[in-house]
Order: sequence, then structure tokens, then C-alpha cells
Amino acid sequence: MCKCLAILGFLLLANVGAIAGELQTPISDTQAVTQVLQAYEDAWSRHDAHSIAAFYNEPAMRVSPDGPTVRADRGMQEAFFRGILAHLLEQGYERSSWEHLEVHLLDSQTAIASGVVVRRRSDGGEFQRQAVTYGLWRTGEGWKIFLSATHEPSTELRFR
Repeated sequence: MCKCLAILGFLLLANVGAIAGELQTPISDTQAVTQVLQAYEDAWSRHDAHSIAAFYNEPAMRVSPDGPTVRADRGMQEAFFRGILAHLLEQGYERSSWEHLEVHLLDSQTAIASGVVVRRRSDGGEFQRQAVTYGLWRTGEGWKIFLSATHEPSTELRFR
């Protein structure tokens, strides 16, 4: 009987400690932005243009070596990403992940993130490596991308 009460007491304390630990460690804005960009890459790996578009605030701007492009609404976002995904899938794209990602808060509403994304084929072989830099804005729906710029991995931004 005494052993049972001791075990029950230990389990109760362990659960209270775990709950208290969760309550005392709120996620930082930097972690929140990182999680959003991880989920964004997961949407790419699911080949889901609708979900990818939902990570953007509208209007949004993309800057590539071909120049800037503004996407004014969600429909333009989805059409843009459907086209890119179709092209990548034709070339054997399967999934992508961050090789490196850094986030820097500019103020309480604005963040900049930069890193290198590695895209892979179904056999795990590397398909493409590119650096991407994002501007994000805190909205009522969480952090949303308003600016994306693709560039060479050697030009990835690093924050102090």
C-alpha cells in the first residue's frame, strides 16, 4: 500500500512538473518564425500549392534574378506556386528541408529570415540548393511572409 502511494505521488509530481515547465517556457518570436518556416517547407514537401500560398500575406513580393514580382492576392499566390511545383515535379523534385536557417527580429511585428534550402529527389539525391531570404510580418493569423528573395547559397544572410 505504501509503495503504491509513493508511486502515485511520484507520478502526480512528475505531471505537475511537466505542466509547470510547459507553462513557464513560452515560445519566443524567433522560435515562432522558425516553426512557421519549417511548416512552410513541409507544405512544399507535400506539393500543396494551396497550403504554401497560405503562408503569405497579401500583397507579397518575390525577388529573383529575373526581378521583382508582386502577387496581390491569394489566387495569384496559388497559381504561382502551382506553376513552380509542376515544373519542379517534372524535374524529379520530391521534398525539401532547411540546411541552415537564421531568424532576426527587426521589431515586435517584423522579422527577417535567411537560410539555405535543399531540395531532394525521391531517391534522396540532391536536386537543388538555394538560399532564400524572407521578410515576415506578425498578423492576426500569426507570422506571414510578405517578401521572398531567392539567391545563391554563398550569399545567404548571417545575423550576429
